[in-house]
Parts: sequence; structure tokens; C-alpha cells
Amino acid sequence: MTVQMYQNDWRNPRKRRVVSEEECKLELKEVLPLLFQAFREAFMSYEKEVVQTRPEARARGFEASLLNSKMIESIQRHFPKKWKFGKYKRFLLNVNGFVVLFKKLNGKDMPMNIKTKSVEAISQQLSLPLFDTAGTMENPILFFGYQKDGLGNVTNPKLVYIDEDKVKWTITENDVDDTGTIANTNPIDNNPVIPVVKGGVQKKRKSN
Repeated sequence: MTVQMYQNDWRNPRKRRVVSEEECKLELKEVLPLLFQAFREAFMSYEKEVVQTRPEARARGFEASLLNSKMIESIQRHFPKKWKFGKYKRFLLNVNGFVVLFKKLNGKDMPMNIKTKSVEAISQQLSLPLFDTAGTMENPILFFGYQKDGLGNVTNPKLVYIDEDKVKWTITENDVDDTGTIANTNPIDNNPVIPVVKGGVQKKRKSN
């Protein structure tokens, strides 16, 4: 894509392909189990390393940065030819016609970002020269993220689709299990209560 085409995109941004939850589950049927597996592996690696630094010695954002790095490492291992670093070193996965970004989520399932022009474009599913190359400008953007509970435990990993600056739908590990593509296992064994989003209603499920 030429510089002139990119400039035109800034002035007249195009909407990316709109996708439903059902379409995503179908098109990423083989990818979704690997995403949640990658998260489990990243979390286990994170747990081993985070305890090596005393809490009082951890800089702001230390835990989030470490877990993000472990997730990047795990994704690179599972999808060795599908990842790249885009503008502002934003890590992304290009797979099966989707762009997947990785972020910590707030209580409303929105990525925890500082509001910028590029962040606003992403939340509106606009095609701008953020990290796109020819052939990916129409690909829907998804977020794979997690939350933290009141005790600081990492919980509730999920795939999130945002458009019009609103969460349109989410896919949890239990939702993937409903399709029969992944085993019914808790991604985080040491968290006794794991919030589960079903049909837009947040429930709580106790682990055994």
C-alpha cells in the first residue's frame, strides 16, 4: 500500500468487516483453543517469575507488563508465522482474517488504554495505518485480555469484539468449550472464583 493510500485512509477511514460472535467462533474454530492454551501457559510462566521480585520492589505496571510479555512469548511459540509488531510496537496476531491484540481489560471488558487517535480508531473498527498492510485493512480487530479481581488475582480471560466504542460480544473459555473444541479446564487454578460471562450476564462459578 502506498503512502498516498495511507494518507487517504486518514482522511476517509473505511469501516472494517463487521463480524458476529457466531462467525468468529466458526472462522477461528481451530485458533480459539490455542489462544486460551497460550494464556494458561503464559500465566504459569508469569506465576513462576513474578514471585522472584518482592512486592515492595515492583515498579508501577510490573505485573501487567510481565504477564503481557509472557503472553507474547506464548503466542509467538504457538503462531510462529502469524505475529508481528505494528506501529508503537503494538503486538498483534494476524490469523484467519482477524487481527488480535492483547490487553488487560477493565470491569466493563474494555481494554485499558490511554485515549489516543489510534485507540479511538481501533474502538470504532476503522481502517487506518496503525499496523495494517495491504490485504489486512478490512480484517476485524479483536482483543484477547483478562481482568483482575479485588484481591489482585488474574481472572476471566476472554476474546472481546468492540465497535462504536462498545463491547458487542465476548467469547470466554467456557463458550469455546460449548463448541466442543477445548477441554473444560480452569485457565487459572489458584483462583477460587472465576467470573464467567454468558449472554451478557456476569455470573460466578466456583472451581472444584
